[in-house]
Amino acid sequence: MAETFELDEKLYLREKLAIVGELAAGMAHEIRNPLTSIRGFLQLLQHRYNPEGPEREYFQIMLEELDRINNIIKEFLSLAKPSQPQLKITDINELICEALLLAEQEALMNEVMLEFIKGENLPLVFLDPAQIKQVILNIISNAIQATGPGGRVQVISHVDPEERMLVVSIKDNGPGIPPEQLPKIFDPFYTTKEHGTGLGLTLSQRIIEGHGGKIKVSSRVGEGSCFGIYLPLP
Repeated sequence: MAETFELDEKLYLREKLAIVGELAAGMAHEIRNPLTSIRGFLQLLQHRYNPEGPEREYFQIMLEELDRINNIIKEFLSLAKPSQPQLKITDINELICEALLLAEQEALMNEVMLEFIKGENLPLVFLDPAQIKQVILNIISNAIQATGPGGRVQVISHVDPEERMLVVSIKDNGPGIPPEQLPKIFDPFYTTKEHGTGLGLTLSQRIIEGHGGKIKVSSRVGEGSCFGIYLPLP
């Protein structure tokens, strides 16, 4: 009975993603063209105002919002037509360091401490560095935002001998995820963020599954959450 339920859930998710794909493919071209024009003219107008004047700030906000719309379209398209992983022999610790470097500014702005507990002598793995870095960075960013000032986010790399998989664990000491929300966090469009799209974790899960891996989540309200990215060993 449980297996049937799980299969039904997966089919339901695929149907939702198929609908997203159709919408994305139909809308992306029509939306992107006017967005490009609007952004170009805004940049031209921006330079006509005093760099110290309040108008420049307004223009910057508008440009950032246009970029946010464009990123949402990119996420739609990634869900609609996920690219095949370009597998390369990769040192996961080096990849994590690159992701942490990109996350550093966000952590400073949110007053969150980042910590990397590096597994020693980890085997090299075949993966798409750009895709996996995107997943790691996305989950780190979520953890930073969830934790807030004074919080801590730990990234731990290790091998799970029972699963025979390489694991990147991302832990935070934030408020945790309520039990009723936990089963929904990978659903498309589900978000608790004010400006979230609800597509980041869906896309991350799809990328990891495309590598033959999985994402495990554990969380306790008031204690924090842990996202484990499991990748197959060669």
